Amino acid sequence: MSRMAQRIAIAALLAATASGALAEAVGNVGAVNQSAKSAPPGAPARPLTLGADIVDRERVETGAEGGAQIVFRDSSTLSIGRSSQVTIDRFVYSGGGGEQAVSMAKGALRFVGGGVSHGGGAELRIPSATIGVRGGAALIALDEPGCGALVINQYGVLTIAARGAARSLSRPGVGLCVSAEGELGEPALFGIETIRRLTARLASGPGQHAGAKRAPSAQEAELGLDDARPPLGLAAIDQQPGLETLSPFWTGQALARSKASVHHQPLPPTEPSEDYYYYAPPDPGGPVL
Repeated sequence: MSRMAQRIAIAALLAATASGALAEAVGNVGAVNQSAKSAPPGAPARPLTLGADIVDRERVETGAEGGAQIVFRDSSTLSIGRSSQVTIDRFVYSGGGGEQAVSMAKGALRFVGGGVSHGGGAELRIPSATIGVRGGAALIALDEPGCGALVINQYGVLTIAARGAARSLSRPGVGLCVSAEGELGEPALFGIETIRRLTARLASGPGQHAGAKRAPSAQEAELGLDDARPPLGLAAIDQQPGLETLSPFWTGQALARSKASVHHQPLPPTEPSEDYYYYAPPDPGGPVL
């Protein structure tokens, strides 16, 4: 490569990096465990750091021991599990609504809606479907054995659309499977063990503190719970969906305290209702959606 070509390449790289750095932040990293990295548009990937800005079209990727939580300007949170990849497609918030779109390519996540979702403007995109979130929270895994993509409602209303069909989930603990071809399964109640298992994928591992200098004690975590607790409406599952859903300040602390995060999940009813059946995983030797 000639010296002139080298100068042009360096100038282009510097311009792209500056463009990514000057882009308006749509949120920041509230918690992170390495390995985790992100790539703003037009810039090379970088290790994620606690408090770092996140911009539109930024791609976040975690390794086998990685995880991260992003706090958006509308107080919504995105918890990204191990071995996952998401892209912040679009975020606009005016204080009274806006647009929010996140694409998920692999792994597991939990999205807890904020100001944008209360106006119906939040959308999660997975390879085989789109999920509208209205005033609620979604727990999603793309690699659930015997299911394909698993979408579970934790509270609020989720609308899953694929191949011209759509289903709405409005009861905590109810979810459905989506095949790789976009076929929607029937809504079913998923047991607390499934929710705990998926939530554990979002939590810190042994020796990880999610970027905090120390893991908060159980008493400190409980003191962080405020009155902004979503009404779940059903006595059997009237528990908090997770510490990180309640206050942006505790977003990072919830990931640091993985046990507390898992045990604050909403419990499904003890008995099936007339509307839903309990999901039973298929025979391991049977077909996989």
